[in-house]
Amino acid sequence: MRDQFVAWKDAILALSDPSGAISTDEADLRHAGELFTYLSELVAARRGVPGPDVLSELLCLDGDDALTDAEVIGLCFLFVLAGLDTVTDALGFGMERLARNPDRRQEIVDDPGLVPAAVEELLRLDPPAPFVPRITTAQTELGGRTLPAGTRVTAYIAACNRDEARYPDPYGVDFHRGDNPHASFGVGVHRCLGSHLARLEMRLVYEEWHRLIPHYDIAPGFAPTVKFPRGTVGLEALPLVLTPGASR
Repeated sequence: MRDQFVAWKDAILALSDPSGAISTDEADLRHAGELFTYLSELVAARRGVPGPDVLSELLCLDGDDALTDAEVIGLCFLFVLAGLDTVTDALGFGMERLARNPDRRQEIVDDPGLVPAAVEELLRLDPPAPFVPRITTAQTELGGRTLPAGTRVTAYIAACNRDEARYPDPYGVDFHRGDNPHASFGVGVHRCLGSHLARLEMRLVYEEWHRLIPHYDIAPGFAPTVKFPRGTVGLEALPLVLTPGASR
């Protein structure tokens, strides 16, 4: 059902953008309803039925750990949207960076032990979910402007990832920065729940890809573009061509 889940995910993400505007597109609303219906029926079928998958285990919890149907459906939405979108987008951005910086790419080809550091650096430069929406709870002064309580504010976390006071050559790709505490997974209590899984997935992809295909480039004449406005940011496509000596 991969293609079906991707279609549902794309439709739900299309329903809103960083400005807070809500789409009324009937097809997108229908797809969102289809996913909700699918998950509701799946939760009902799995409730109390033991199984090795995450959903079955969640639905077999009891006592204080038990989750309501609404809570489980909410978690499923999180798994679908985050698992199918932001990691894919981050990998697309990362592969573009590596294609454009062959010297940095060669570093992880020669030393796969650098891949975890490469994951952090590539995430620092191009967070796939750079917009953090918040609502002010009290009147606030910011940058010489007064924001009344209830004002919608969209923070752009990618800016702090390129703070010159924290990162020498902040726009450069450097896999030897050491400690790299970027904000691409958010900060505080709203930090990304799936950050550990995302790191694992990205590490495995970069390790295996470069073990098998160390030499590649962006297809001639192709200019990567992103979908915008939307809550997450990712490349529309990234066609790559293999160069001589590209496989092992």
